[in-house]
Amino acid sequence: MLIGKRRKSGFMLSDALIGLVLISAGLILYTQVQLVMQGQLEQRQERVLQLRHQMETEFKAQKQVAK
Repeated sequence: MLIGKRRKSGFMLSDALIGLVLISAGLILYTQVQLVMQGQLEQRQERVLQLRHQMETEFKAQKQVAK
């Protein structure tokens, strides 16, 4: 009977450790994905601002030529 209880507690410990590893891996993956997405968003916002500035200067130049 004592051996059976030890096996059950051993399985519980291994299951708990596996669960902790899976949760930790999930959290690490989530944070890394968030960081990558945040970086890409910042790059794209900067590119949009550059293109907007370029279009505004071209539009102003065309408007002055039309006068």
